Amino acid sequence: MKSIYVKLVLSFIITILLSVVITVVVTTFLSKQKLEMRLGQDMVKMGEDFIDLYGAEDSDKAARFLSNSSFIHFSFIIIDDQHEEKVLGQPGPPIPITPQEVDQVLDGKRYSNLNKEKGDRPQPNVVGLPFKENGRSYALFIQSHPQRQFSVIQDVQNIQLITILLVGIVLFAYVSTIIIKPIKRLSTAMKVVGQGEYNVQVEHAANDEIGLLTKNFNQMTKELNKIETMRQEFIASVSHEIQSPLTSIRGFSAALKDDIVSEDKKIQYLTIIEKESTRLSQLSSNLLKLASLDSEHQTLMLQQYRLDEQIRHVVMALEPQWTKKNIEIDLNLSNVQMEADKDLLEQVWLNLVTNAIKYTPENGFVKISISLKNEEIDVKIKDNGIGIAEEDQKYIFESFYKVDKSRTLKGSGLGLAITKKIVRLHEGEIRVESKKEQGSIFTVTLPIQKNRAKKDSSV
Repeated sequence: MKSIYVKLVLSFIITILLSVVITVVVTTFLSKQKLEMRLGQDMVKMGEDFIDLYGAEDSDKAARFLSNSSFIHFSFIIIDDQHEEKVLGQPGPPIPITPQEVDQVLDGKRYSNLNKEKGDRPQPNVVGLPFKENGRSYALFIQSHPQRQFSVIQDVQNIQLITILLVGIVLFAYVSTIIIKPIKRLSTAMKVVGQGEYNVQVEHAANDEIGLLTKNFNQMTKELNKIETMRQEFIASVSHEIQSPLTSIRGFSAALKDDIVSEDKKIQYLTIIEKESTRLSQLSSNLLKLASLDSEHQTLMLQQYRLDEQIRHVVMALEPQWTKKNIEIDLNLSNVQMEADKDLLEQVWLNLVTNAIKYTPENGFVKISISLKNEEIDVKIKDNGIGIAEEDQKYIFESFYKVDKSRTLKGSGLGLAITKKIVRLHEGEIRVESKKEQGSIFTVTLPIQKNRAKKDSSV
């Protein structure tokens, strides 16, 4: 499998090669057209100047000088009205013209083959100029051979393009190495994360696409590391929650084997064993509930029922807890009938009200209200308890998170996670507003269909 570095370099080379080929073809064609256009103008001007010299003693020397000193080799041929030819300067190959074309020049017309189709084989350029000398008509033909010039130009172009290609490959390889380095660092870091090590950060200062990718990767590893920390804390919490009742059950079971234990003590020990067994059962039930909700195969058993009556029932079921702490319960429940999974939603209210009572000090208060707004139901549960720190509010609905790290208040940290999953199953939303030592407000918003809910009177 080719690395991205090799792919980048190969892509660059292929792109440059295609560019070089296209550039050579286009520039050769354009330069040839421009050269021939300029060459035709120069040949006509040269011919006119040379005609002025014809007949002088040094006309042959002038023709030789022009041919030898020019970048392009020229041949000068004079043809008189008897079709007699006279070559001046350097002799060249036969001029590719017909007698008819010679007669046209002798008759006073100029001739040029620069704009004519010359076929696949290279042909010399020819310009014919008429002039008179001592009453006789003459035709001056100037023949050029620009192939030498084209060859030199193409050689220069090829050297330039090859140099550009080589320099470009070296520079691109160097730049690619710089670009690939952060990608390699990311790849290495991903392997480390894949092995379960989430405390990984990658340095990249640039604000480009790779920088954004690196920033997102670092954020992801931070979140994964937090989740892993919560998972470990959850395991420790569950282990503690399991070990504590098991220790009590084992200890009191061993004590019951002792015949000297009185009947009163036996009843006391059996009561403790029963209580601790209930704790284990509840923990197991919560874990199974969480697994069931996480599986995304939970089926809602929808039914019509009174939401306000359900919340009253939950409050009454928890009466021993709030009366023990002398907590004031304030209910403002609208008469609302809705369609939902009654058992699952009862778990929601049970979890939220239990938490409100648990974290509210003695002589505190818990307020519960129901309100209708458009097609939604809002259930608010407010307390004046210990509150939740702002940094914890983001994670309290996570499965493995527990605000009370000291475990002074019993709990496995599963209640709010279960609550949120049930609310989402009902296409609802749960929010929290809280300040440390100022209490909390949990708001559950549930959608209702038209004519599925009605509001009668407040209680």
